[in-house]
Amino acid sequence: MKSQAFPWSSHSHLLPFELRCDPHFRSLLQASKQPPSVYQSKSTMKLAGVIASMGLLGVASADDSSSSFARFFDQARFHEMFPDAVELYNFDGLVDAASKYTEFANTGNDDNDKRELAAFLAQTAHECDSFKAAEEYARDTYSVWQYCDNASIACAPGQRYHGRGPIQLSWNYNYYNAGEALGIDLLNSPDIVSTDTTVTWMTALWYWMTPHAGRVIHDVVAGENGFAQSTDIINGGLECGPDAPNTGNEQQRITYFTKMCEALGVEPLGATSCNA
Repeated sequence: MKSQAFPWSSHSHLLPFELRCDPHFRSLLQASKQPPSVYQSKSTMKLAGVIASMGLLGVASADDSSSSFARFFDQARFHEMFPDAVELYNFDGLVDAASKYTEFANTGNDDNDKRELAAFLAQTAHECDSFKAAEEYARDTYSVWQYCDNASIACAPGQRYHGRGPIQLSWNYNYYNAGEALGIDLLNSPDIVSTDTTVTWMTALWYWMTPHAGRVIHDVVAGENGFAQSTDIINGGLECGPDAPNTGNEQQRITYFTKMCEALGVEPLGATSCNA
């Protein structure tokens, strides 16, 4: 089946982007510690691929990767699905990054691996506006202290911790924890997430493979109702449940997931909605 590009050129009319302009919902976001939305950046990409090419983190090139999902999806198909993706989001960078997380979409069961890849690309496409945004769209409206919680991890002087990358990594403690896991000082150098292709994908995989309130997206996403569970983990406080203020965003996630499953030739298992 021929892949279809996603039609959205702008999400200005959709949440969570509107949430960043609403003080009430920004307070909800801070309380729930969910990733914020995005700000597009024309990255010069001076650091892109540096870590991978120099072997600083022991990651292989895309050609050398043993990652399962590279067998049924590649840069050409990624570009076909997301023709307006900025250079930061090169699919080969995801293949490189996956050598750090070798269990990602690599169970040996092709259908399960395709479902996980479909879910990952759907969720990250939603977070970063079809891979058009390297940084949070609303970042210039925030003070340097936005997304800075000094309670456990001190913020680095002058650094901003707004959303960056495919999962829109945000808050100082998330930059710190991701950096600790990846062996990179993201707390003091958060801009690396929006300038280095391999690192940006690594932060999304870190989030995907790391427990959140006792649940790991990777562990549930390929199973029954897996996509619904992934949405609940990522942004359940705002998108899931009878009182959720932002169920429209969940529908957009589902649309991405449906298209990705079609492109990969796999069927979702169970409910795709966390409000079903």
